[in-house]
Parts: sequence; C-alpha cells; structure tokens
Amino acid sequence: MTRIIIGLWLFLLAVAAAVVLVRLIRLRRARRGARLAAGPRRELLAFVADGAPADQIDVLAGLPQDLWAAAEPAAVAMLAKVRGEAHAGLVQVFRRRGVVDRALRELTRRSAVRRARAAELLGNLQASEAVPHLCRLLDDSNPEVRLVAVRALGRIGDPRAAWRLLASLARAHPLSAQMVAMALAQCGSGTEGALRAALGHPVLLVRLTTLDALGLLKAPSRSLIMLVAGVLRVDQSPEVRLAAARTLGSLGARDGVVPLLEVLDSDAASPIRAAAAKALGNIGSPIATEKLAEHVADVEYRIAHESAHALRRCGPAGLTYLQTLSMESAGVAGAHAREALAVAGLSTAAPHE
Repeated sequence: MTRIIIGLWLFLLAVAAAVVLVRLIRLRRARRGARLAAGPRRELLAFVADGAPADQIDVLAGLPQDLWAAAEPAAVAMLAKVRGEAHAGLVQVFRRRGVVDRALRELTRRSAVRRARAAELLGNLQASEAVPHLCRLLDDSNPEVRLVAVRALGRIGDPRAAWRLLASLARAHPLSAQMVAMALAQCGSGTEGALRAALGHPVLLVRLTTLDALGLLKAPSRSLIMLVAGVLRVDQSPEVRLAAARTLGSLGARDGVVPLLEVLDSDAASPIRAAAAKALGNIGSPIATEKLAEHVADVEYRIAHESAHALRRCGPAGLTYLQTLSMESAGVAGAHAREALAVAGLSTAAPHE
C-alpha cells in the first residue's frame, strides 16, 4: 500500500514538473518572440506613419523569416485598420512574402479556425483572386466560416460575388441577410445586373435583401430606381412593398416621388402607406407637400404622423403647410402639425376658434 502511495506521489510530482517545464518553455519562447518582433514592429509603425515609402517595402519584404514570423501578427492587425497608401504598401509586403498564396491554401484546411482566419486575411488584403475560393466557403459546413467569407467578399468588393451572395439566402440555413446586403453594397454599381434580376426572385428573403442592398448603394441608375418603384406597385408581398418604399426613401431619388405618392393615396396596408410618407420626407421634394398635407388628417395615426414629419423635411413649402394646419385645425391634424413644428424648433400657433 505504501509503495502505491509513494508511486502516486512520484507520478504527481512528475506531472507537476512537466507542467512547469512546459510553461517555462512557452514563456521563454514568448520572450524571445517579443525580442525578435520589437525591431520589425518599430519598422512597421514607421512604415505606416510615413505613408509606405517604396524603400521600406523592400526592407520589410526582405526581413529574415524568423523576424517576419514574430512581426506578422502585428502586421495583420495593422492591415485591418489602415487605409490608403499605408494599406496598399502593406498589401505589397504581404504579397511579396507569399502570404496570399499561403492563405489560399489555408482555405481548404480541415480546421474551421484556420479557414476563417485565412478568409479574413484575404479580405483585408482585398485579394481579388480569392473571390472564387471565398464564394465556395459560402457553402462551408461551419457557420462562422460562412460569415467570415461574406465579410471578406464585401471587403474585396468584386461584383463577381453578387450572385453567389444572393444564392446563399435561398438555402435551408441562409446567411445573415444584413451582412449579405452590406457585402453586396460594398461590391458597388457592378452588381446592378444581379440585383435587377434578384428583385424577381421567388424567395422572399432574396428580394428583401436585394432591396436593402440597393438602399445602401451610391448613385444607382435611374432604370434600377424605376424597377424598385415597380416592385412597390405590384409585388405580392406586403413585406417587400414596405421594403421597396424604404429603399426609395434611402436612395433619395426624385424619380421615386410619383410612385410613393400613388401608394400613399392608395388602399395599400397602413404600414406601407406610412412608409411611403416617411420616404417622401427623406426625399424632401416640394412636389409632395400638397398630398402630404392632406394625409396629416388621415384616420390612421401612423400615416398622419409620418406625413406631418415628412412635411417638416420638405423645406419652406412643407413648413408653410404645417404652420397653416397648426393655426387652422383644432383636431388631430393640428396636433400632428404642432408636434412636427416643435421638432423642427419652430414656434406653433394655437388654432383659430
């Protein structure tokens, strides 16, 4: 029995000694890595601060492998934060050191963590050659890898990814619609063809996300705006019509005024009409003021409320209508008008008896 106890104690001591030894080795390696990285990190900071001078690109690209390995994590962190010339210079350094090729190989590893890290790095490097590989990751078995792939595709901003991003929404377990919309918007006007076709997609989530993406685009074509107006008029889904009204308001395009006025004055569901009124306010066109003033007296509270606040954002003509309503209406319309004027920081008048 005594021998067993002694054996156990010896075993525990051996385990404890092994643990201490491993920790000491790791600590020593960490300190050595910190010493090795100190110089290259200073070089990196100076490189970024100086706007990525060409001679420094050569210096960083030619660092010995052990020094670069110690400094690479700091370089990766900087890559995600800097913009302009500093970012372009860092990309050159990474490319010359073969980091892009290595990251492309990492995309096929069994480890989901390695695949995700590689996808994020390629996105930060804005490596357009990675687009087909990242599109395949949209079908990855790991949801985190799929999300990182969406972000990376958005960061690269290549329109070739548009259809694959949209198609990912039609699966049994779709990706985050908000992230897909942002990625599509980051791909720019080159996605218009895919977005135009996607407005007629049979899957509701695809149409909704397409409209969200269009609302984030800068200066879409007039034909695309009119197509959104057509969706507002005829789509069978109330959710899609609501999203279309919001998108026209986000775009701020004058071509959206007439279709929004038609919906506001129609028998569409109250949330859609209220969204149309708000969108008209976002566009801020004086053309809409007369019809908006009529709907400040709407029996539906939300429509009346949004119409009043839309008038507030339609410039002097809209404010004139609100002043008139505040003075002449003792009912609900006057109350909405006075509230909108108060938000605009203007004085209100009591209605005439």
